[in-house]
Amino acid sequence: MDFQIAHAEEFPLELGRAPKKVRNAYKTSVVPSLRSSPDQHDPPRIKRLNGYKNLWRLRVSDDHRLVYRVDQKDRVVTMLMLDHRAKVYERLGADDKGEPGVRIVARAEELLEREPTPEEVGLAELALANEPYEPDPPAPERPLPDSLTPERLSSWGIPEKYHQHLQEAKTEGDFLELTRKGVPDKVIERVLNGLWPPTIEEVIQKPVRVASDPSEVEAAADGDRSLESFLLKLDGEQQDFLKRFEGDRPRGPWLLKGGPGSGKSTVALYCIRSLVHREKSKLPFDDKPLRILFTTFTKSLVNASNYLLGSLNVIGGNSQIDIENVDRLAFKYLPDQQKELKIPESTRAIILEALAECKKNNSQFTYNNRDATFLEDEIDWVIIGQGLGSVDEYLQADRGGRGRALGSQQRRQLWHFYEVFRRILGEKGLCLYSERLQLAAHLVTPQYDYVFIDEAQDLKPVGIRFIIGLCRERTNVFLTADINQSIYGNGLSWAKVASELRFSGRARNLRRNYRTTKEVWEAIKQLAPDADDVDRETLDVKTVFSGPWPVLARYISPQQQKERLNAFLHEALLMERLSPSCAAVLCPTRRERDEVVAMLDMRFNAKSMDPSEVDLSHPGVKVLTMHAAKGLQFPIVAVVGLEAGRMPWAAAEGIDVSEHNARQRRLLFVACSRAMRRLILFTHRNRPSPFVTELTDERWQIEDL
Repeated sequence: MDFQIAHAEEFPLELGRAPKKVRNAYKTSVVPSLRSSPDQHDPPRIKRLNGYKNLWRLRVSDDHRLVYRVDQKDRVVTMLMLDHRAKVYERLGADDKGEPGVRIVARAEELLEREPTPEEVGLAELALANEPYEPDPPAPERPLPDSLTPERLSSWGIPEKYHQHLQEAKTEGDFLELTRKGVPDKVIERVLNGLWPPTIEEVIQKPVRVASDPSEVEAAADGDRSLESFLLKLDGEQQDFLKRFEGDRPRGPWLLKGGPGSGKSTVALYCIRSLVHREKSKLPFDDKPLRILFTTFTKSLVNASNYLLGSLNVIGGNSQIDIENVDRLAFKYLPDQQKELKIPESTRAIILEALAECKKNNSQFTYNNRDATFLEDEIDWVIIGQGLGSVDEYLQADRGGRGRALGSQQRRQLWHFYEVFRRILGEKGLCLYSERLQLAAHLVTPQYDYVFIDEAQDLKPVGIRFIIGLCRERTNVFLTADINQSIYGNGLSWAKVASELRFSGRARNLRRNYRTTKEVWEAIKQLAPDADDVDRETLDVKTVFSGPWPVLARYISPQQQKERLNAFLHEALLMERLSPSCAAVLCPTRRERDEVVAMLDMRFNAKSMDPSEVDLSHPGVKVLTMHAAKGLQFPIVAVVGLEAGRMPWAAAEGIDVSEHNARQRRLLFVACSRAMRRLILFTHRNRPSPFVTELTDERWQIEDL
């Protein structure tokens, strides 16, 4: 059986910088050879690298060498580095004999074939410490390490129309400003990787991706395809789950749990591809076209899913894949009269009007204006969210997790209030999103063979029922979820939802984190939810990659925060060889977003974004609320606004404070888990958020500015 070809995330950039004859050799002889016999010693062309674990070197040409890793068990070859022979061994950290040098022994034991002794590690660290050190000029005024001549840029595949802007950049700060001058992200990152080629230690700390055809890697090398458009390589646990979709007519339902970065959405995409490829093997007259729905609860997540599904290679054939937001789907099923009703920006005035009417008609009515937020939440998540149709159903409803107990008399009064509130809404030509879901669930007609629901923990039960109703066979439903990332809360334990859908034998928990580095994950676990309904399984995961420890920066003045935030983004982007579009600043509320944009250096081309307008293609730093960042991920993340009274913000009257604070803590945990490699939190030194006072220097690099 031939080996599968995979590649380190940035390998296409290395291929793109190679001379034409090297790229031709890669295509015509290297890939075919490695598919059949990558681990056959054939000096001087192919040889195993002495002292390195499963690393091999292939001589592509007189001047260029390819370094790759062989996994015999899974039959996978992973392309790691392709460079000039004068550079490749330096990037490997090899000594004069071509074996691992002190840098690898001291900093990357996972690359070694033999585990070094403590004495060997100590000597290597001492040797590194004794190397000459010259301090760099202060950022962002550091000069670029090499000149960007037209010849060099052309050899790297950089279009000539960008040469002038690139040649005008003399310092690191100038380089980051290229985004504002219209130089695309992919061009900036291609040049960054050329100026600072990653070492082998850095290469193995990035994801491994796969292409269905080598030509796709060549397209990325030419800049015609993004690095992120390749699907991540599945591990054994994920592949085992995927097998359920490889037989004839797989049956669900399926529940896939896992913490942040465990690959739930990626596995869902692979499952869709498996279904489509199985369908492609049929003759046209075998059956009706296969229809698949992939849906989630926010527009930004739909945009991200569209981006990822573009890599499925399922164009054509006899299948149709629809990617849609839950609310937008529900809107299609509403009668024309209901479609004319508007969604109010705020319902508080209507809540107060309904309270006044109830109090006027019943002097014994116990709710008052202090309960406005609680009443709105109860109606949205329990009465409508659970699809309750009568006061008797409400009296029997499970309100677990709502943070406020209600007796039967209180429930009867609340139901009466709900009827008054809903009547007033209708009289004003208004309705709630949850009302649309409730009505759509009654009117829905099945039309899909399989339905995939991503991030299901934040959907209301009535929303899940609506989506299930779209499936021709209601068992063929696939859900991904992590209750620990629920930032809204639906009042139902996930176990009860799972029981209703009968996932017995079809549920799986993914236990590896491929998004967040070990250092970031161990640090943010100090912020993880700690309540009775926490899913401990999804917190107990193994991280795959390593990186720098996250930072907790404690400031006194806004100027201190401004300077440190800009310095962090500058250093992180250059160290990770990324354009400003790969960074995000997350805020507790909308109020902070505009403040942050004004705070950031113009070089970063920052943009404040509403949840409904998250634009992942924006060529600059994204400034979002924590809620809007749900489901997204960024290599570099800064979190601001962690001050007492701002995070958590004060609970509205009538809302249980402990439940409110638990939800706020969950929101902060989810925000921090958006960071893939670098994370910084900002808090005021004299009035810190109570959440960050628990953080310790054992897991965080704490800075007093």
